[in-house]
Amino acid sequence: MENNLPLRLLDAAPIVPGANVSRPIHEANGCKVVLFAMDAGQAISAHTVKFPALVQVLDGNLQVTIGEVSHAVGAGQLILLPDGQPHGVRAEQPSRWLLTMMRPG
Repeated sequence: MENNLPLRLLDAAPIVPGANVSRPIHEANGCKVVLFAMDAGQAISAHTVKFPALVQVLDGNLQVTIGEVSHAVGAGQLILLPDGQPHGVRAEQPSRWLLTMMRPG
């Protein structure tokens, strides 16, 4: 992403049929932002990381699983992924979302 220029997030991540697409947006000072576009049924399998992250849904609907609990997260909503807990994401319909990873120091 070019510095100081607006980016139309929904245009920057078109939905590709049958695919999960990611695009790094920004990385600095331990923070990394990635834009995802996922077709319905696409998923990121459960995994664990050592830092917290935020999932912010731009459009569509996701099932976000944290530990054993599954959450429906829709457009305009966000959810915290706590560090050290397994989590996964599944698109219930074509969806675009931002992942903000907050790595310490």
